[in-house]
Amino acid sequence: MITKIESFIFKNSISINREFAIKLITLFALVNILTVLPDVFHIFSDQGIIKSQVNQRYAFWYQPVLNWFFKSFSYIGLNANATLLVFIFMYIGSLIAILSNFKRTGFAFVAWFVHFTLINSAYLFSYGADYFMSFTLFINLAICSSLLFKKDIQSSLYSFIIRFLQIHLCLVYFFAGLGKALGTDWIDGNAIWFVINTYTSDSVIENSLPLIAYPMFFKILGWGTVILELLYPILMFTKFTRKVTLWLVVLLHVGIAVFMEFYTFGSIMILLNFIAFGQHLKLKFIEKINIKFNKKSLKTQTV
Repeated sequence: MITKIESFIFKNSISINREFAIKLITLFALVNILTVLPDVFHIFSDQGIIKSQVNQRYAFWYQPVLNWFFKSFSYIGLNANATLLVFIFMYIGSLIAILSNFKRTGFAFVAWFVHFTLINSAYLFSYGADYFMSFTLFINLAICSSLLFKKDIQSSLYSFIIRFLQIHLCLVYFFAGLGKALGTDWIDGNAIWFVINTYTSDSVIENSLPLIAYPMFFKILGWGTVILELLYPILMFTKFTRKVTLWLVVLLHVGIAVFMEFYTFGSIMILLNFIAFGQHLKLKFIEKINIKFNKKSLKTQTV
């Protein structure tokens, strides 16, 4: 039994190339911060829409927040806004350093820590996408850290990280489905209709109006979502259903991005699923990229 568990966790699982995974996560994080850059002072500044003192009340005492550093940096003549800029530049600079393969482990830690500090400092602004982004940066840190070990250990550590990510996703989807199943809105289709009428743009709503005459359509979507999430752990670890399930999950999050306009959340969940199970899709472009990165890794090791 113990041998089977060890084999499941540490054996060389089928996964995308680790260098490719690092690049994907880092690029996504860079695009994410650049999209919110115009609003960064409104969200995180001491004079923002919601005062930092209010947000700080929701953070536990051990969670780092910007207020810690506002006080410290004031001793060297930097005000709160200047300190915030330092953190943003540190975050962007760390991501660029990771992309440049420069001291990746150290800068991966800096990127994760800065992002973790930012979301703790904006609790009332943060939602699921921000916490999944922080988790993704933690996965990136783990992958970068695995490269510090000997070659024969690296593959086992990377397999462990991928298994950890896969199990994490299984728990997330299962309990999300369980929460939906315990209520009635997803069973009778009201949740889908509520989403379309609350979050969706007017143009999409206009195109959805003819569907009102077919309430069963919304029920099927609701049931399908609940079943997909509840059975995610089984379907993703079953060879014959894994590929179809992965495509259905991608469609689910594309729907969230389009109908709820939660673009970051939809994108980050697709990214995590792709890193965890993307190799099973056996797409030609993934195989080509994996071969390309594998050749680069061999050249680096040879040098």
